[in-house]
Amino acid sequence: MTDFLYARPSVIEGIGRNIDLFGILNSYNVSKDGTVADQKARKNDIEALKKDFEKSYGLVINGHKN
Repeated sequence: MTDFLYARPSVIEGIGRNIDLFGILNSYNVSKDGTVADQKARKNDIEALKKDFEKSYGLVINGHKN
């Protein structure tokens, strides 16, 4: 799982947001353009699906171990 789509808050940013009246502290992942952002998001989605599939496949083939 990645944190690509989430802002990474810190304690200082949390304090600063209390006095940020114009919302200028909101900083998200920036890409060159929408196409590049879509490509990055699609790549991350595919990687997450691969990991989920590998884990599920392993559970089915090897059985659930309690």
